[in-house]
Amino acid sequence: QDEKAFNGVAAEHAAKYDVVVDATGSPAGLSLAAGLCRPMGTLVLKSTCAHGTQFNAAPFVIDELKVVGSRCGPIDKALGLLAVKDNEASDNPSDKSLHVTKYITKTFPLSKADQAIKCAAEKATMKVQIICSES
Repeated sequence: QDEKAFNGVAAEHAAKYDVVVDATGSPAGLSLAAGLCRPMGTLVLKSTCAHGTQFNAAPFVIDELKVVGSRCGPIDKALGLLAVKDNEASDNPSDKSLHVTKYITKTFPLSKADQAIKCAAEKATMKVQIICSES
């Protein structure tokens, strides 16, 4: 972080990036991320910035930044829900599996990540899955 630069962003990095991910959860990190994002770029918030400080919306409005939230939660519970097998005889919602595969447009091996990124950029694509293991 450059203390002399606007938003702490050094001139060679200011407004340079199409997509910036902020996972700091701090107001300073959010401000820094906004300064790194190019006009009309996308800022992905991967954590909640819950501090009760003043918020300067000007950089977001002036640069027309698109802000995308990424909901978080306990990963162990999420993985447990994904592991549930359907119990057809039960009326209990917790006995039903989550059918998330219907949201996956296409699956790629890690060796074809470049093709996966191109597919993800297509308007008709909902989700792309990248398989990292070879087995």
